[in-house]
Amino acid sequence: MQEVFKEQLPSRVGGSKMEITGKKQKLRKNAFILFFLLPTLVCFCVFYLYPIATVVISSFAKWDYTNLNDMQMYSFGHLFDNYKYIFEKYPYFWEGLRNSCIWALCGLVIQVPIATGVALVISKKCRGWKLARNIYVIPNIISSAAMGLIFLQLYNPKYGIINEIIRVFVPNFQDNVLFIPKVNMIALTCAYIFFAGTNMIMVLGQISAIPEEVREAALLDGAKGWTLDRCIVLPLIKDTIKTISILSVSAGFLLYNEVYFLTNGAAGTKSISFLIRELAVVSPRAQYARANAIGAIQILGGLVLILIINMLFRERKQKGGRR
Repeated sequence: MQEVFKEQLPSRVGGSKMEITGKKQKLRKNAFILFFLLPTLVCFCVFYLYPIATVVISSFAKWDYTNLNDMQMYSFGHLFDNYKYIFEKYPYFWEGLRNSCIWALCGLVIQVPIATGVALVISKKCRGWKLARNIYVIPNIISSAAMGLIFLQLYNPKYGIINEIIRVFVPNFQDNVLFIPKVNMIALTCAYIFFAGTNMIMVLGQISAIPEEVREAALLDGAKGWTLDRCIVLPLIKDTIKTISILSVSAGFLLYNEVYFLTNGAAGTKSISFLIRELAVVSPRAQYARANAIGAIQILGGLVLILIINMLFRERKQKGGRR
């Protein structure tokens, strides 16, 4: 019995030493990763987390032109006064929220399919595909402010090409489409929704990363054309489609430059981002706290939209698993 114990003792001691060495290596690895992530974490806290916390906290305070340098927190009974004003008294909040949600939805159901479809077509590498890819990306290189000014000229009621086309069917048409209710929403949406070059490049890169062996196996099984794309390519790039969906929805929900340069928020085209500027910058009373209340709502709305997209893609994955 003693001999068996003596034989097992060294192995146990050796095993414990190996465990200690493994733990030390794991700690060193984690410390090494943390060291390289530290600059990013510091920048995130300074430039993102701190401003977000400031927006949320100041939305429960009195902070306007009367106390610019002395923000005062409301008492508990008046803690939600800024939100009550935004929801009940501010005349443009619900208009801005509705428009921002519409543009977010347009990003999901229009921009994402366009970007994915163009990427699928270009991935076939037909003659001139490189030229087509570069041309489609060019509008995304130009700033959104410059694109807004370009579309402002296209919609010009005197010499804009849009009005010239309308006059072919309505000879006496002299109105500005940007100030016709409901029509202006379509016109403003068209100023950005079709320019999905960045998203297209992301999808195209993921399509190019699909191994050729997978394509060859699908071709041997008889999958061609749209069947190949639908059954093989799209399922393999679903994570990238999810990513560009989040980007497109967020861009639509945060839309500002096009609103500012095309309509300046007139005729029912205000957005959430535009309202923040109106309260904090344009208003002579500099209503910073109320603007930050809208900003907090915007942050919460963005998180909800991202959660909805995650749920949609998770549901699709479950259905695929059941099949």
